[in-house]
Amino acid sequence: MKTMEEIWRDTLELLQKKMSRSSFETWIKGLTVQRFDAKKKTIAINAENEFTRQWLETRLKQVLEDAMEEVTGDKYAVSFAVKVKTHVRYSMERVPTRLDPQEEYQRENRALLHEVLQELKSLHHRLDHFEIELGNIKKEIKTVNKPTKIPRPPQ
Repeated sequence: MKTMEEIWRDTLELLQKKMSRSSFETWIKGLTVQRFDAKKKTIAINAENEFTRQWLETRLKQVLEDAMEEVTGDKYAVSFAVKVKTHVRYSMERVPTRLDPQEEYQRENRALLHEVLQELKSLHHRLDHFEIELGNIKKEIKTVNKPTKIPRPPQ
């Protein structure tokens, strides 16, 4: 029987072959296994941040489950969590226990919203640039398509 490390390595290799390089490196390459239970057929995967976790959950969960099944021959339930870095874990031990869960939830949502807004600004800028270029192309097409009057030769 394969170890968890071997299964995860084989799964990553399979996904690397099946996905585009940019997609693999953006979404899959940095993932690590948080928990693996061969008996319950579950695997919890760490994502770097909440945005990545949500992206994986909504867009790549089935891809990962299919790859795990192809590697192991068994269906695994894949779940995602945000990786807690060591220095964050250490500093969290010193945080007072009276944190308001609602406040923490709102703080996480603000951070995610900030990331999404930054991406939207970038997309908006690219769309503006695209519209300008499209307008220039339309002007060029109009000048090329304008019929020109060629005088008839005298008969």
